[in-house]
Amino acid sequence: MRIKLVISFFCLVSLFSVYGAFGAGTINDTRHNLSVSGTGDIKSPTETRVCIFCHSSHNASTEGPLWNHKTASQKTFQTYQRSTMYSRPEQPNGSTKLCLSCHDGTIAVGAVHNRASVIPMNNVGSSGEIPATRESHIGTDLSGTHPVSVKFDQQVALSSSHLKWPISNLSESAMVDYNGFVQCTSCHDPHDDSKSVKYPFWRASTFSEVCKACHEF
Repeated sequence: MRIKLVISFFCLVSLFSVYGAFGAGTINDTRHNLSVSGTGDIKSPTETRVCIFCHSSHNASTEGPLWNHKTASQKTFQTYQRSTMYSRPEQPNGSTKLCLSCHDGTIAVGAVHNRASVIPMNNVGSSGEIPATRESHIGTDLSGTHPVSVKFDQQVALSSSHLKWPISNLSESAMVDYNGFVQCTSCHDPHDDSKSVKYPFWRASTFSEVCKACHEF
């Protein structure tokens, strides 16, 4: 009897854990859920696992945390360049490189490390990539976007009266990575699209909340 009670309690805890992991404000409710249960139209007609498109507990690459999606071979991206900048963007690295493994439009969305074949997807290009006609297709020309893979530290911030140091609301609305670089994830949270109805995967409810974390106006 006691064993049955323990098992029942464990199952109940597991159920609440699963519900909590995939409740409101999580990747399950976003277009980054590329499984059959996804909310977007680019998704797999067969794959039921949500995390497999980016992560794997086995046979993952070393490019990111348990990273599973294939990334481009050595490639030159056109980076953002302005004469007034105090820091120059590098070729995409860190989380930016991981985001671009889908969003540069050169790699199949279903191309992952732990499967020999590409996961079939609906509404993708002839090679399984995000079509160039979609807003989520960023391409390899990054000259028109906010600079990414660019160093932002105290020295850079104090070089301009329009930059803040230290960054305000570091854990809430903007962040740099552990190497001190501004990345895609500085402004976007790939796992949560619940904070803004206007800006995809935005880290705060308004545009200004994120921008003012680093910028003075």
